[in-house]
Amino acid sequence: MNTTKRIITTTFAILLVTYTFAQVSLGLKAGVNIANVTIPEVSLVNIPNVQANKSFTLGAVAEFGIANGFAIQTEANYTKKGFIINEGIPLELANIPLPVGVKVTTDLNYIEVPVLAKYNFGNGKVGGYVTAGPTMSYAASGRFRTAANFIIDFNVVDQKFDFDDFNISKFDLGASIGAGGTVNLGATKLFVDARYTHGFNKLDNIPVIDLDFRNKNFAITTGFLIPLSRE
Repeated sequence: MNTTKRIITTTFAILLVTYTFAQVSLGLKAGVNIANVTIPEVSLVNIPNVQANKSFTLGAVAEFGIANGFAIQTEANYTKKGFIINEGIPLELANIPLPVGVKVTTDLNYIEVPVLAKYNFGNGKVGGYVTAGPTMSYAASGRFRTAANFIIDFNVVDQKFDFDDFNISKFDLGASIGAGGTVNLGATKLFVDARYTHGFNKLDNIPVIDLDFRNKNFAITTGFLIPLSRE
């Protein structure tokens, strides 16, 4: 916790100093988030079929331009992470295969704050950029859902995800890298962003067997930035 507080304090200090000489732009964004977890290679454990959890993401953006195309971009995003386990059970009736299985969906709703170094390039009208930097996330809530399939689907469990029961920290530190394109419309700049984020904190703490699951997600978003006058 102390490490997290130091990172947050340092981040806000950097942004405060940057604001004193930077061109500031504010905006909003929204898009699609494809979340999953890292899959460890454990020969003694039967790892289930883990699939991506697709959802939406949205957030607010602040860009602090420095000089020569360089900037610092920070955001406050609502992002759903987690994963889906989809396991089929082989079953036949009169030599006819039947669709039988179970689907487990874990939804983890995070407030994510990335602080990114950004480099913009282009001709002023159409351009691009690359970003990289750390991210800080806090899991505000979560749900755990299971559904069984036997000819038709029906829900079995739908309950709140208890982080304490699974001994999972609500804080997650990670790193992000991305790229995007921009179109300058004068008073507004439109952008499309593609970004990969990888979490550093383990999502599990299982005695004896260390499965080492960590968040990872890929997001494609679109949005706008409006420059603020510094005159």
